[in-house]
This record gives sequence, structure tokens and C-alpha cells, in this order.
Amino acid sequence: DSSTSRGLGDVYKRQSMMVSSLYNIVDSFFIARISEDAMTALSLVYPVQNLINAVMIGFGIGINAVISFYLGAQDKKMADRAATQGMLLGTIHGVGFMILGIAVMRPFLQMFTGNAQIVDYGVRYSRIAFLFATALSWQLVFEKTFQAVGRMVESMTCMMSGAIINIILDPVLIFGLGPFPKMGIEGAALATGIGQAAGAVLYLIFYIVNPLPVKYRKKYLKADLKLWKKLYVIGIPASLNLSLIHI
Repeated sequence: DSSTSRGLGDVYKRQSMMVSSLYNIVDSFFIARISEDAMTALSLVYPVQNLINAVMIGFGIGINAVISFYLGAQDKKMADRAATQGMLLGTIHGVGFMILGIAVMRPFLQMFTGNAQIVDYGVRYSRIAFLFATALSWQLVFEKTFQAVGRMVESMTCMMSGAIINIILDPVLIFGLGPFPKMGIEGAALATGIGQAAGAVLYLIFYIVNPLPVKYRKKYLKADLKLWKKLYVIGIPASLNLSLIHI
């Protein structure tokens, strides 16, 4: 029923935001060891990063709800179409946020600090982190699709795998452990991006090895404005709900 659907939606949002926060907490722990300026830069970048994550997760809620609706109506064709259109829009969102995030970060940071070192750290971190915005978007589209068909164990496995990879790579890439070069704050951004990309790849492996009841189909890639409206009608309120806490 509707109350159950709202309850599950809240659970899914909390899971996604929890894992997103875990990336931030781990990065903060290691970057604080670089310098106080590096930590300050990170604290200025995070609101933008979290805002983008919230918007993407909110749109993912829309994908989840629309796929679930059509599966409940026994309309597999429309469920497949919704999943495919969700992936298409997710890709567009990811590319858009990548370009926007990289373009606005320097002037955004300069609004809050006149310290050139902090601005430099923030730009260096965000330039790499936002390059993976599309990979993050794919991960979240997969995540909500898996959740829509009840594959919660695989969804949580993929989410946590990316977070664990980030935990492992952070000190390795920041401080140059073993054969890896010392990358400093860029290493933290790269570790986060690799973790997100790894999560998306693991979802793809599960999708291929153990197929879902819904499919991403090339023939449904043509823009479907009516379906876009359904996705946004649910996704925009969910995005706003999550975004407000980061404004």
C-alpha cells in the first residue's frame, strides 16, 4: 500500500545518504592529516558534493517508484522502458553535474574564503571528484532499479563494496603507500571516484550474471517525454526533500 511504499522509500533514501556520508567521513579523517587548509577546503566542497548526491538520489527514488508501479501492473514493457529512460536521464544528469561542478567550484570557494591555498585544495579535489559524477549517477540508477525489484542484498553489497574500496584506497593514494605515488588531496578524490565507479561495475556484473525482471533496452533509448514527466514528478520532490538539509 501507499504507506508501505513511503516507508520503503525512506529506508532507501537513508541507505543511500548513509553510504554517501561514509565516503565523506573517511575522506575527512585522512585529509585532516594533510593540513588544516586541506580540511577546510574539503568542508567547503562537501555541501556542493552532498547537494549533487541528494539530487541524484532523489531522482533515483523516482526511477524506483515508476518501475515498481509498472511491475505491479504486470506491464513489463513499460517497466523496461522506465528503467532505460531512467538510465538515459541519469547519464545526462551525471554529465551535466560534472561540467557544472568543475566550472563553478573556484568562484564558489572564493565566495567563502580569500585564502588561495584553501581555494587551490578545493579546486584540486573537486576537479577529480566531479569527473566521476556520471559513474555515481549510473551507480544510483542501478541501485534504485535493483531495489525496485527486491534485490536488496545485492544492492547493499554493491553500495558497501564501493565504500570499502574508498576506505582502502584513501591512505594508499593520499600518502603514497607501497608502489603508489603520493597524491595528497587528489588521492582522496580519486579514491572516492574509484569506489563509486567500482560500485557501478559490480552492479553491472550482477545485472549480467543474475538478470533482473526488468531490462535496459537499446530500443527504448529514444526520449519519452511522458515517462520523463512521471520520473520527475516523483523525483523532484524527493530531491528537494534531501537537498534542503544541504542548503
